[in-house]
Amino acid sequence: MPPIRRRFVDVSFGPHQRQVHLRECPGSGDIDSPPLVMLHAAPGSSLMLGPLQARLPMRTIAIDLPGMGDSDALPPMDREPVGDDYTAVLASALQSLSLESFDVYGTLSGVRVALGLAHLLPQQVRRVVLDGIGIPKPEDLPGLLEDYAPPFTPNINGTHFTDTFLLCRDQYLFYPWHQRDAAHRRPNGLPDASALHAKTMEALKSASGFRPLIRAAFRYPVAEQLKTLAQAALISADGATVRPDLPVLGEPPAEPLTASAENLDMRVAQITAFLR
Repeated sequence: MPPIRRRFVDVSFGPHQRQVHLRECPGSGDIDSPPLVMLHAAPGSSLMLGPLQARLPMRTIAIDLPGMGDSDALPPMDREPVGDDYTAVLASALQSLSLESFDVYGTLSGVRVALGLAHLLPQQVRRVVLDGIGIPKPEDLPGLLEDYAPPFTPNINGTHFTDTFLLCRDQYLFYPWHQRDAAHRRPNGLPDASALHAKTMEALKSASGFRPLIRAAFRYPVAEQLKTLAQAALISADGATVRPDLPVLGEPPAEPLTASAENLDMRVAQITAFLR
């Protein structure tokens, strides 16, 4: 597989300067399509997309969302961040890469930024892949906003390390992760220890940025943005009720870091065929 290279780009957010971290892979070159910008779920970073990114044949650029992984956080504001703030930073980063046209892949939190980029840059975003949309039910929203990403405070006894590990672990076992009972049990089990360690380390780097990002993601008007999306799109089944006219990914969403090789290969085939 071709190598994935890491680098930073400088971006402007109003009067502030920030650095955005990305992972870039040249692909095999056997597909005539623009680069694919890849946006990850939270907590974590673009590292979570690595196994999928490395399999795709086109040039790919996987980006750490602001405050996640090695990207700088949004600058302090006199209000809570919203989805458009994250989109603006990513748009600035992509402008610095001088991409005339590109496709966008997003999963969960990354879906919100993918939709934002499609609406903000309609002349540059050609096609969109939404792999796991996750539209919360209105009755669940208050609890998700309050409890899904608890405030992060380092503790002198190191309990924040354990708390972050348990959050990452229980995301695989329950949804939402903090409701640890049979009614909220997910059907899958735990990943192997090395994958769980990798995710926990990325989540620790992103810990202070997780709460503002996830609250902005839960509040984002996904259904409305999906209804008005003008570009051709490939979506996961949880968006089919909003846009029954769009093709659906046959393979269910799964975190690329921990997905099976079979799942990854099937998704690569579907995504490649759509983007080709």
